[in-house]
Amino acid sequence: LRLKELSCQGNIDKSVSASDTLHCMGFSMDNVGKSEEAIEYYDRALEIRIECLGQDDLRVAETLHNKGALLCEADRADEAMECLEEALRIRELHHGEEHESCADTMQWMGNLLRKH
Repeated sequence: LRLKELSCQGNIDKSVSASDTLHCMGFSMDNVGKSEEAIEYYDRALEIRIECLGQDDLRVAETLHNKGALLCEADRADEAMECLEEALRIRELHHGEEHESCADTMQWMGNLLRKH
């Protein structure tokens, strides 16, 4: 699969669409056990999402959450917690702290703290 990653200065819809595809590729790579490739896809998706949508967009939180969970499973605790904390901040900003997406992120954070 080849993707042309577009600058947000061009067509924002196509750039965001590319970030969605990269996010899905990260998820797929994680599901088949290719965690390093998954992290690379998530990083590329994050770069586009932050540039095009801003740091506080829920799609940024979604990618940060997935990357954080993956890093947690890979015993990369510091990196995982950094991603999860930022994902939680964004989710709380949009939904409030009692939303189920916040609870999901907090559960990953708790699992990480319990392990380390």
